[in-house]
Amino acid sequence: MISQRRCVPLRFVTPFLQCLGALAVVRLRAVALTALVFVLVAPAAQAEFVLGDAANYAVLYEGGGTHTLQITNVTVNFNVGVGGTGMATDSGPSTINGNIDFAAGNTGQFSNNNASNIIAGSVNYNVSAVTAALNTVNALNTMLGGEAGTGVKIGSGGTLTINAAAGILDVNGNRVFNVTGFNTTNADVLTINGDAAGHSVVLNFLGLSVNFNNQVVLNGISEDHVLYNFVGGSGLTGGPTLQINDNGHTQPGNLVQGIFLDPNGAISVTNTNIKGRVFGGDSHDMQIVSGDLIDAPSTVPQPSTLSMSAILFGVLGAVWSYTRLKQTTPA
Repeated sequence: MISQRRCVPLRFVTPFLQCLGALAVVRLRAVALTALVFVLVAPAAQAEFVLGDAANYAVLYEGGGTHTLQITNVTVNFNVGVGGTGMATDSGPSTINGNIDFAAGNTGQFSNNNASNIIAGSVNYNVSAVTAALNTVNALNTMLGGEAGTGVKIGSGGTLTINAAAGILDVNGNRVFNVTGFNTTNADVLTINGDAAGHSVVLNFLGLSVNFNNQVVLNGISEDHVLYNFVGGSGLTGGPTLQINDNGHTQPGNLVQGIFLDPNGAISVTNTNIKGRVFGGDSHDMQIVSGDLIDAPSTVPQPSTLSMSAILFGVLGAVWSYTRLKQTTPA
């Protein structure tokens, strides 16, 4: 005899399914509550100056007035961006471990004059990210340059140690210093010590042209959190001149660390090892020549409160959708 399969009456199944549904809602609500608590109690990401699209570049040249970025016998480990209608000439032998991006369309503004040159990426035109990056750092230059800062003289007759905690803390989490004098040699080592809270350090050079030929050591702070901000002038009307030469080509142990930002002045980088970035140049020719190594630091995105909130609202949305479905589904 074939045995008959027993069926559970529907009146017993329905309450069971409703119970499972209720447990699912409870679990989803618990997950949502946990996410809410995490968002509310998790420490917010440290506020500081933000590079935006500029974080994608080791070198950014303003490129005003069809002037030229001159690249000769250097290594750049990351992308190079040329803004405006600027041009670039690579006389080599040079290695660019990244792209060379132009904000403008291709009108023949790139000259590759050495068969030994290596461009690991590509040469690109109409790259809007270059303009966005320059807009970001130019705004930073103006904003941070207008802030109150602790006065400091660096080098001869001054100090070679900057303690972040001594800087004036701005509303964005930067420790700000205003450099009143700068006089160093290749033998000098500028030491910058971070503070316990991990604030960024901004050194404003207000209308001050410098020969930055010393070494830099960073303790408890990374290269992307130290900004040498050269403020004043515009175009050919008197922006601070920045010359960087730490004799790193003949002394490989020599190293400069941090971000150099000089939107309105002429920039020349010679015979220097930089762990950081160089931005600016305005309506001047800009030089990166004679054995330079510019090595942009690696950046790791950190989860923000905004992204945590997005996760929270996603979970809450799932709870709401399930609850609505449960209410509208006939028993």
